[in-house]
Amino acid sequence: MLKRTDLFPARVKVSWTKQPLFYVFAILALIVLVIVTVVFSSKKEDKHIVNKATAATSVNLEKKVNPKEKVATKLDQSLTGAHFSGTALVVKDGKVLLHKGYGKANVQKEKWNGPTTTFPVASTAKILTAILIGQQVDAGKLKYDTKLSDFYPGVQNADRITVRDLLTMTSGLKQSKQPDSYTDDMANVDFSAANAESSGGVIGTGDGWSYQPINYRLLAGILMKVTGKSYQELAEQTFNKKAKLGILYYPAFKKANNLANAYQVGTESERDVTTVEYQRETGTGNVSMTTGQLYQLYRDFFDNKFVKNHKDLLKQHLPAHYASGLYGYGSIYEGHGIFSGYESNVVLSKNGKNAVILLSNQYDNEHSVQKIGQQFFTELTGEAAP
Repeated sequence: MLKRTDLFPARVKVSWTKQPLFYVFAILALIVLVIVTVVFSSKKEDKHIVNKATAATSVNLEKKVNPKEKVATKLDQSLTGAHFSGTALVVKDGKVLLHKGYGKANVQKEKWNGPTTTFPVASTAKILTAILIGQQVDAGKLKYDTKLSDFYPGVQNADRITVRDLLTMTSGLKQSKQPDSYTDDMANVDFSAANAESSGGVIGTGDGWSYQPINYRLLAGILMKVTGKSYQELAEQTFNKKAKLGILYYPAFKKANNLANAYQVGTESERDVTTVEYQRETGTGNVSMTTGQLYQLYRDFFDNKFVKNHKDLLKQHLPAHYASGLYGYGSIYEGHGIFSGYESNVVLSKNGKNAVILLSNQYDNEHSVQKIGQQFFTELTGEAAP
């Protein structure tokens, strides 16, 4: 019986391009191609947006920025009215609102202060020593409760004083006698150790606290003994070779073309700073920075780029509020330094995203700009700077 071909059509060979499955696969392939194209384009666009955002939010810390916002304009006028000589940097939420110089960096050469002018930053440089200590703790070569007696057993109460006590200046030590000559950094620290005496403070507490640079000189000595390297070698490796900050150390900064010379307040008479005054500041302040470099240092510190957890270095022995070169009050931190005609003032918050930094090359006890910096930080952020 013949099969009805209208109900059961005979099978015939059909070109593969005319097979129904061909069209199904073709459509699926087209859909996949469209999806891949869209996703790839989206990723390229996202990358472009990220790059644009990065470029837009990156901070050029060498560029002059004139004030436009109200608070920055007011600060600019106040610094001008106070005959401030130095460089000011104001940052809010990571954006630079003011970055400019005032007065002369070098009278003889007719050079003016500006964003690229470098200043000896005095005691604000103590955070460098603290960071280097933190790195040795991270590496397992030190602990915060390591005793001073492990390195300087001859110092009074060394068996009771810890690395933490030195970081917070609660060691109960002071140094009245200063060297009048210099051999090298280790000899300088040895001099401090040999001339350490009681400050009257209670060891390991904030009771009777006083600011004593010997604490950081001894920390520098500990670093050199632990690593077998000079203090400057350690600092150069961490802050310049790795972090690319471009910080200058004595005596190199004395030869820098962009160094601000120190002048008597209100005059063009240069201050006389002896060589030994610089040399004896091992680990405590023989460093020069621009406002931008100092700001970047703090940002990197708060972002844990130097140590695993910056908060470990900021633990205080209350009622003293000092630790690792900063006075801390809640989320607000201050740094201050003075050195033979130079003054450095720093107020920071929000992990360094808000900042007022004033570096000056004309300073005496009657002409500090510390209060101006504090006042305008409060106006800038609404946070009360203590």
